[in-house]
Amino acid sequence: MTLRETPRSRRSRSALAAAAANRRLTSADECSGGRGRSPWARRRLAPLAVLALVLALAAQPAGAQTTPPPATPPATPYVATPPTLGALYRDGPNDRWLLGGAWLYRADPGNVGLADGWSRNVAGTAGWSAVTVPNSYNAGDLSAASMSGSVGWYRRDFTVPAGAFAAYVPARFRSWIIRFESINYFATVWLNGKQIGTHAGAYLPFELALKGVHAGVNRLIVRVDDRRGPGDLPPGPGGGWWNFGGINQEVYLRSVQAVDMSPVVIRPILPCPTCAATVQEQVSVRNVTDAPQTVVLQGSYGVAALDFGAHTIPAGATWVAEDSVTIPSPHLWAPGDPFLYRASLTVSDAHGRKLEGYVDYSGIRSITVTPSGQLLLNGRALDLRGFDLHEQNITTGAALTPAQLSALVGWVRELGGGIIRAHYPLNPEIEELADRDGILLWSEVPVYQVNSTYLARTAWLNSAHAMLRQNILTNQNHPSVLLWSIGNELTTPPTDAEARYIAGATQLAHQLDPTRPVGMAISDWPGVACQSAYAPLDVIGFNDYFGWFDAGGGSTDDPDELSPFLDSLHACYPSKSLMITEFGFEGSRNGPVEQKGTYQYQANAAAFHLGVFASKPYISAAMWFALQTFAARPGWGGGDPFPNPPFVEKGEIDLTGNPVQPLFSTIQSIYTSTVQIAPAITAQNRTRGSKTDSARASRSPGTRHGL
Repeated sequence: MTLRETPRSRRSRSALAAAAANRRLTSADECSGGRGRSPWARRRLAPLAVLALVLALAAQPAGAQTTPPPATPPATPYVATPPTLGALYRDGPNDRWLLGGAWLYRADPGNVGLADGWSRNVAGTAGWSAVTVPNSYNAGDLSAASMSGSVGWYRRDFTVPAGAFAAYVPARFRSWIIRFESINYFATVWLNGKQIGTHAGAYLPFELALKGVHAGVNRLIVRVDDRRGPGDLPPGPGGGWWNFGGINQEVYLRSVQAVDMSPVVIRPILPCPTCAATVQEQVSVRNVTDAPQTVVLQGSYGVAALDFGAHTIPAGATWVAEDSVTIPSPHLWAPGDPFLYRASLTVSDAHGRKLEGYVDYSGIRSITVTPSGQLLLNGRALDLRGFDLHEQNITTGAALTPAQLSALVGWVRELGGGIIRAHYPLNPEIEELADRDGILLWSEVPVYQVNSTYLARTAWLNSAHAMLRQNILTNQNHPSVLLWSIGNELTTPPTDAEARYIAGATQLAHQLDPTRPVGMAISDWPGVACQSAYAPLDVIGFNDYFGWFDAGGGSTDDPDELSPFLDSLHACYPSKSLMITEFGFEGSRNGPVEQKGTYQYQANAAAFHLGVFASKPYISAAMWFALQTFAARPGWGGGDPFPNPPFVEKGEIDLTGNPVQPLFSTIQSIYTSTVQIAPAITAQNRTRGSKTDSARASRSPGTRHGL
């Protein structure tokens, strides 16, 4: 039995499957995935060309200097153009302007750009080459030097768009903010030759006041340095996935009229599956001017109105406005019926004239862990099946297009997946697709295999807590986010420093968002005692490689030991929800089912492990690692007797977007026949209410079921 689906969601799923099938016929440049697994002689010409590229890259000497792929020289002259109104994802403020178009790039392998004044406000383009952003400057380079990192510079000349501000807003109350969705890793930003800010960390957005912007040509310059150390998040210079440096996600300008709304918290509270819901909203309205501003804040949630009232905000101060509304018979968000309410906010001046707007598509649902460790969504038990993934592509690195991001989610749906996990916060477009398609997300910060010595350092703890805070503030409005994860595979057994980190991070997450559980993915094996360090957690994710890696001195060699070990893990933590956050096996060639590294061994092992998981009612989810083959790090072997470094060849999808057989069909068959969420709890009043809300929501612009 599959996930419960409405006719519309079934049509969406069929469309996704058709799209995924069509993707397998497109060029390699538009595919996300990993290295090919079935015989290359059976493939078309494009995959052969990609294989040649992969082999050539893998053959580079380990000490080779990182060299960015050739770029097209910029047009002469380089013409400044304005950004375009609108964003690629729909949740958020309505004053976003996409800073796409023509960018310039300049590699700095010797790190001489600062000394040589590359940040100066100079019109000439000598030394710069044309690129588009998002951009990974070492995409296509899988050398050791590329993994270690280097420095690259980006430049965008732009003009301020006409009509960005209302005529009734005085010029001195007009300002701009620049938003970078993700830069890996260290960023320094200049505007017109003056530094306006710095930032460290990838995968989450950061914003800077765009001080000094003026009429005519403005020159934005960004220096990016992706050389990470062991105390960074994730640690470097190695790692479990390729270190693609650059401006890996979009850049936006935001036009701000006197005040700015950020952050916005929209929090549905559902006491029981058949209860009325309360939607709590908290909006931070910041006066960005040097004069007091009297404003009025109003909003709506579906057809229900919110009125936050009026307030006079002193210069430079922030008004934290709060209001709530009751939805008597809410239409609940769930897999198979991912119903979304349109939530909007408008802040106006004292004369009722609009200053700023905000729109979010919200879902009402509850997530709870019972005293016996059962994970419930709207009171319905979860037994999810899904995938870990990495946002990377063999040709574009970590800079993925909307089509590539959509392909990842499309493959998850085609395979029957109900949950997605990565080692870092996912791209906002993937999060919105998950909202609309009813896929749940394990949302994790990249506290990844960090040496315990760092967990005791105040500066490191501040950085880790800041990233966790930013992830929650950025992504908590997504109904698809199931839980907050504070890390992956820290030391086993935990040190005292790790225990303190777990306690502090869990407490912080619960303070910021009391509606979701907090979890962490761990390595464990037979012989490890029960650990009190995990007591603060609500969810424990176990990374299962029984029969593949020899964790614990060989105690995980025998796959038959998996079942009793899981029982012992549950006995240690009976009140925790247990998930399998990783399980997966390399496959690179045809051969005997008993031989590690064959496609046959891979599929057989997948079926065996899934069979064990199905026999354990206390397991709430299992995620295959990984959805598509990806580049990990130089020299990666992965336990395969005949490895193909640097690729992790565990994916159901290969480098060119083709299914890896028989793994793909095995996973798809088991996932689609698994009941991943228990039947809905119904009541007569809920049935009447759902129909009423559905009818109302269908008249509300932007409200959707599924994709």
